[in-house]
Amino acid sequence: MIMKEVCVINYVSNAAVYGIGSYIKEYIFCIANLGNRINMIELGTDRKNSGIYIKEEENIRTIHIPYFHSKDFVKYNKGVCRLLRLYIEDSEELVFHFQYSNSYSMLESVKNHFPLSKSVFTIHYLHWSARLQGNITLFERIIRNRKNEKIKMKYGDIIENYNREKELLEKIDRIVCLSDDTFSLMQNHYDMKENVWLIPNGLRKIHRNLSVKQKINIRNKYYINPEEKILLFVGRIDHIKGLYNLFSCFEDVLQVYPNCRLVVTGDGDFNGVIKKCKNTYSKVMFTGRLNKKTLYQLYQIADIALFPSFYEECSYVGIEMMMHGLPIIASDGFNVKNMFHDGVNAKVAKIGNPRKPKEFENNLATAILELLDSETLCKELSKGARQIYESRYALKNMQDGYKKLLEDLDG
Repeated sequence: MIMKEVCVINYVSNAAVYGIGSYIKEYIFCIANLGNRINMIELGTDRKNSGIYIKEEENIRTIHIPYFHSKDFVKYNKGVCRLLRLYIEDSEELVFHFQYSNSYSMLESVKNHFPLSKSVFTIHYLHWSARLQGNITLFERIIRNRKNEKIKMKYGDIIENYNREKELLEKIDRIVCLSDDTFSLMQNHYDMKENVWLIPNGLRKIHRNLSVKQKINIRNKYYINPEEKILLFVGRIDHIKGLYNLFSCFEDVLQVYPNCRLVVTGDGDFNGVIKKCKNTYSKVMFTGRLNKKTLYQLYQIADIALFPSFYEECSYVGIEMMMHGLPIIASDGFNVKNMFHDGVNAKVAKIGNPRKPKEFENNLATAILELLDSETLCKELSKGARQIYESRYALKNMQDGYKKLLEDLDG
């Protein structure tokens, strides 16, 4: 394989702190491990800084470019590309890797300033997902009938963003999908029949197993009773993560199995989710967003992991749960069902179609109680989770995928 110079385009955002940030770290590790040179382009950093600054580490160079005074995003992107020409030479081995759907003007500027380069786009998020809470059936109906006046009136923003996403992706040399559902969506509804790759996320196995004594010490640190079962949710506190439905059914769980605690790790809409607590406040623990070391400690003392999302792409939280061998309760949401299979590496609580919140909540409560009641089932799902991590989400698989993609760019 001819070695590449890869420019990873990243904007400062909440997404960069959560899933996209985790992806970029693992992606850079993969690409650098293959011997490629990396330019990490960090946009919108250090607003008080009057200019750019550069950090060099072995074959990774990070270029920090703050927002300029102009609020014109198109002008900003053009200015960024003019600056990059001072540090990066155009060539057929140069690859720009985009992560965000608002990258159209940046892509145009890159093509103007680096005409020999290639472009790659990884789909981490699609606009319709949040608006429709991952309801793929409704999205497909909207796109099929997008010329209908009533549909345009009610879902104009969905159609407009679909057209914008499609326009961007049509100009990209290679598109990376992280999950099977999105891969199918690209081919069947975005009309992307060629140059679409399926490369699931991968994660380095970096945790160490804690001893029984260490686990007891961590429980004592958080004043959690040794006999108390810990139900762990990790992620952004948002309706699309299924957390509101989880809280709505948690009291039903406590009425049958009172000796358990729901631990919620992450930040977001605390006010919205607290309203769903009802009578369960004393059984819920909010930790806020944690560093990786503390989070991995919680994974190791948890009894059951909860993943009730309506929509994901290829969640690093889900991969972490599998890597730690936790028995998992997951939804059958868009892309979530690609990661978790009922009776194999998770107990799946169906959302229902058409959407019926109470039905989903009943399914969640039933699944939780089934795992709380069966140590045998927990052990089976724990074993399955570790096996799926090793076979599909270990970092080597991700690295092999990008190696083949970069080789394909030579063709």
